[in-house]
Amino acid sequence: MAEPLSDSWIAALDDAAAGHTGLREATATMALVLEYSTSGGPTWHVVFDHGSVRVVAGPADHPDLRFATDPSTARALAAGTLDPLRAMIDGDLTLGGDPRLLVEHRAVFDGLGDVFAVAREP
Repeated sequence: MAEPLSDSWIAALDDAAAGHTGLREATATMALVLEYSTSGGPTWHVVFDHGSVRVVAGPADHPDLRFATDPSTARALAAGTLDPLRAMIDGDLTLGGDPRLLVEHRAVFDGLGDVFAVAREP
């Protein structure tokens, strides 16, 4: 298992997303870029482009939504032990961009945790 927030972890997320048939089908009409940044840590982004889904290290040129947090919260989110909504309510995860996009694409976002489960620590 790759260390969360490492380059190899981001690469494992990319492999999981790019190879997931259900995710490709669910995003066939979707064009969206999500950026995740960790204070003092990595930034990565997820590109949904009409059935192609990629996870890329580094900042996005023009993200539609941006999430920012600290390393501890990022690790808990990555491990699936912290609900993203709880982190937002508590102020540990901030959102930039149009939050209506989260509602519009809720079914896809709800399923991302299952797609990325392969990159979680046991």
